[in-house]
Amino acid sequence: MHGVTRSPRRIRRPAKALAVAAAAVLPVLAGCSNDQPTSPTVPSSDAPAAAAKHGPFFPQCAGISDQEIAKQTQVPGLVNTATNSAGCQWLTNGSIVGPHFSFTWFRGSPIGRERKTEELSRTSVEDINIEGHDGFIASNEDPILGVNLCEIGIGFDDDFIEWSISYAQKPFPDPCDVAKELTRQSIVNSK
Repeated sequence: MHGVTRSPRRIRRPAKALAVAAAAVLPVLAGCSNDQPTSPTVPSSDAPAAAAKHGPFFPQCAGISDQEIAKQTQVPGLVNTATNSAGCQWLTNGSIVGPHFSFTWFRGSPIGRERKTEELSRTSVEDINIEGHDGFIASNEDPILGVNLCEIGIGFDDDFIEWSISYAQKPFPDPCDVAKELTRQSIVNSK
């Protein structure tokens, strides 16, 4: 059947079915018309949105050096693999296999939503206060490694920061102690 094209088959639709389809489409098309008067009870969408109230400024990587990350995490060979205005990530020899350490700065983002996500995915989530700032501390317990992941989120008006400390094999220090100290240093480094 090379070079053969089939002509489309004609389908006969009863006139009644076509009338029903047309009746269903007409109200939709009429709703798109610009000729309809605007109801005075419809609220205006031109109301100004409330401006976000931002917290302090955090320097690149929260002002935490690669050497300080290695000291606190006690992991040799860490490489800063991602650096931008919103955060940093350190991996062993730059590999995704192994421990992960990261700092993230969320501007104009609600910390409550992040906490709810943590509550759904972590073994434990509790309130914490570091350097006079409130937030949460979340940890996850691995059946073999024990508590190997800890994340701390601290709020600043409509912003928050988060440190994530995750180990892949023993031995390692308490990840929540590491997260607390890095969070403390980050707050001290903020302006």
